[in-house]
Amino acid sequence: MNFSVKQSCDYLFIYFNTVVVFFLVHSLQVAAGELEIKPTLMVSETYTDNVRLGGGGGFGGASSSGGDFITQINPGLLLSGQGRRYEINAQYTMNNLLFAKNSELTRIRHMLNASVTTEVLKDLFFIDGFASIMQQNVSLLGPQTTNNVFVTGNRANLEIYSVSPYIRHRFQNFATAEARYTRGYVRSGFNGFRNSQRDNYQFNLNSGSAFGKLAWGFNYDNSRIHLNSFDSTIEFERYIGNLRYNFTPRFGLTATGGYERNSIISIRGKPSSPTWTAGFVWAPNKRTDLQFSAGQRFFGDTYSATGNYRTRLSTWQVSYIEDITTFNQQAGQFGALGGLNNIGGIGFGGFGAENALLGLNNFLTNRVFLQKRFNASVTLNGSRNDLALRLFQLKRKPYTAEELDEDLLGFPVFFNSTKQLGGTASWRYRLSSRTNFNMNFSFVRFDFLSANSTNDNLIFSANVTKEFFPGLIGMLQYQRIDRLSDIQSGSQDIDLSANAVSVSLTKNF
Repeated sequence: MNFSVKQSCDYLFIYFNTVVVFFLVHSLQVAAGELEIKPTLMVSETYTDNVRLGGGGGFGGASSSGGDFITQINPGLLLSGQGRRYEINAQYTMNNLLFAKNSELTRIRHMLNASVTTEVLKDLFFIDGFASIMQQNVSLLGPQTTNNVFVTGNRANLEIYSVSPYIRHRFQNFATAEARYTRGYVRSGFNGFRNSQRDNYQFNLNSGSAFGKLAWGFNYDNSRIHLNSFDSTIEFERYIGNLRYNFTPRFGLTATGGYERNSIISIRGKPSSPTWTAGFVWAPNKRTDLQFSAGQRFFGDTYSATGNYRTRLSTWQVSYIEDITTFNQQAGQFGALGGLNNIGGIGFGGFGAENALLGLNNFLTNRVFLQKRFNASVTLNGSRNDLALRLFQLKRKPYTAEELDEDLLGFPVFFNSTKQLGGTASWRYRLSSRTNFNMNFSFVRFDFLSANSTNDNLIFSANVTKEFFPGLIGMLQYQRIDRLSDIQSGSQDIDLSANAVSVSLTKNF
């Protein structure tokens, strides 16, 4: 494989900063704290009656259906540590998949989720680092799955790295300032998707406790995203001032104003303009807090809202946010909403694990888009029963030309405007102190607004988990996957549904 000088420098940059961060953590642990390393091993056997889910063209074979036994042997490591001046958490899994009937599909997938924060100079200089390796669904058109057991041809490796040094200083009770630089990378070997690098510069200055009723702030944000192969750089820049007037300790009015400059070749008008919002914050009691704002940006009216309510046995949350963004900017934030996969096998992870359910899909794209995301959830906890419900909606409208995705998607018209709408439900019942019964259901509808087409996806799973000994957990699970689509893919006989039964043992050493 040939690498350009720039690509080689980029890789060296990642490795250099990773070594620096871990060296800092190691040096700090001597003064305060210890690192804990725990090996893990998961072995499982799965049978499914449709290993390709109607796809599979992308992984060494023609599209077809059929059953198969899949063996997984997944060694891994858990790393955690916390001291006075650092915190680190990392999980790595080597996902080894062996296919009994389709031996050509046997493969290895690496999965990593790691973050570290170090305080290099006390109360002044900090460094944050993040690294993730995952597999995710590529397109809304193809089969959707939450793990690597199914070979759909619609999953891609994704690598996300970032390092972020920053300075934070408190000017007594007058103000707090923070200056931060972030270098981020998103890479994938999927054909047509452009690897990208992001340089982000932020400066925030916010008033301190000396300002009682009237709080103020200034925020500067500049992101430059370079898409490989296109040899182009997209820049987003904002200057925003903010005010908050507190009528009471629990209620205040908010306002922001400034200018944003975006250097994109927009297909929807001028990409730069003044911007403003007005709203309120309200915390009527210790269990409830609400925020709302409305205003104008270059793309039109804009809104933002969050709400939280907590009781002893329940948590209620709702949020809505709009922003102009790119896949690079979203990749590190999407998390369980569509990026992270199911490391432990089909549905492994138990109750409340978002990655065991089908959720919003952060599908691959090279385009700049306007994203509007809504989430609402409630979690109810009892002595023997736990219940979690979630509703979500994601709308995306591209602001750059569809030609950028022609090599990636093949059908860019389907992605001129998309909407994802769905929900999840999880129930856990404690049969005993060491045995749980879990049931999960998720439904997501993909609407291709430009083509007036839909794609419905459903996943149901039920499992029993038992802790035989401390650190040794077994699971037996059944899963059903269905896809109902009015988009024809060349054959009326392709089976878009599957059943799967899985048994697994996990040992934490």
